[in-house]
Amino acid sequence: MKPPKINVILIGLGRIASKLEKDPYRKKPCTHMGVISSPWGKKNFNFISGYDTKRETCEEFAKTWKEQAQVLPKELPSGFVFPNADLAVVATPSLTHGFFAKLCMASGIKHVLIEKPVAMDAKEAKSLERMAKAKGCKLWINHERRYHPSYLFVKNEIGKGSFGVLKSIRASVFTSAKNPGIAFSKFGGGPLLHDGTHAVDLIHWLVGKPKLIHASLERPKKGFVETRAFANFRTKNQVEINLDVSGGREYFQFELDLHTDSHRIICSNDGFQFYRSIPSKLYKGFHSLQSYLPKGFPKPEVSNAFLGIYSEIVNVIQGKSKHMEGTIGENVQILESIESIYRFPK
Repeated sequence: MKPPKINVILIGLGRIASKLEKDPYRKKPCTHMGVISSPWGKKNFNFISGYDTKRETCEEFAKTWKEQAQVLPKELPSGFVFPNADLAVVATPSLTHGFFAKLCMASGIKHVLIEKPVAMDAKEAKSLERMAKAKGCKLWINHERRYHPSYLFVKNEIGKGSFGVLKSIRASVFTSAKNPGIAFSKFGGGPLLHDGTHAVDLIHWLVGKPKLIHASLERPKKGFVETRAFANFRTKNQVEINLDVSGGREYFQFELDLHTDSHRIICSNDGFQFYRSIPSKLYKGFHSLQSYLPKGFPKPEVSNAFLGIYSEIVNVIQGKSKHMEGTIGENVQILESIESIYRFPK
């Protein structure tokens, strides 16, 4: 017997919820509503309603998707609850992630997908973890690269030892914002929290929670969040990790540069590159790195990361699997790593 469709609501109807689906260059689906409205999504989900505090955003959403969108008052009335649903997706601004996630759980919704970062600090994330445990709720946080076939391939091959022993990771997240908005204001958290969280998540995913050795921050003026964050971590297995997150660039780049004792793997928004050690043709008795494509590396047309996380959610809700990536507990640790950089002695 075919399982019933999953009733879903979407809270926050902006870029990652809906608007980025209009980007002609992005692999589709690339938004929450893009997944829910895809042929696969329509087989698995029953969309109830979208919610946003901006009327024009609700009107644009309703026109684009031919679905219901309701305007939320900026000050919700006492006792407000969302309608009964199997799944709620929280895609609001970062400052409100914790508030709306708690409101969803208080409304009786048992499964909640929250955009990154799950909260503004580890303390708030821990309170979400406690509430989820008390109410028997399951929380996902959308660090979608965990579900990307290419990143999964690299992680699995490193785990099997196919690329040798991991020695170091250089992670860089550079953004193109020249006129910074909320991500660079004193109210919204800096690039480390908003964009660097993806890199910190992948580091935790690959090697576990590392220990901070050194960190430095650059701030435009006192009282404002950083415009650049640099940190050096080390794992128990002596893997050295360098993290550089900053804005003010003429380009956007997300990259992990992994070095093992015999390979180099570059994981980037611009693509993946693989190198392996071979006898050098330039220096007798030495080895050099030569580019190659490892067997089994996923082709570009395979399912993307957004479909991956939603597939996992469907399987858990339908009782087909208990496996969950990027749990609230893991995200508490991610925020603790980020906060350790902010707190590092000057």
